[in-house]
Amino acid sequence: MLDEGIISRSKRIISLSELPLGQSAVVVRLPQDQALLARLAAYGLLPGVELQVERQTPAPVILCGATRVALDRKTARAIMVLF
Repeated sequence: MLDEGIISRSKRIISLSELPLGQSAVVVRLPQDQALLARLAAYGLLPGVELQVERQTPAPVILCGATRVALDRKTARAIMVLF
């Protein structure tokens, strides 16, 4: 669980699907589905990792390290990031 006390007042936790195009954020929570968690971990998408939104339509595309990942909208809504 993320300690809300350490978050600056200028930062907030939002869904990845809400992150504006071109913006970076840090992953704070992932979906609970084990198969999905394994797939996201294989892409390097883990809590604490910084990512950037490259595209939101027709499907969210993020840059996570050197890896580009296209996500379905349901998954993007379930990933929470610190922005």
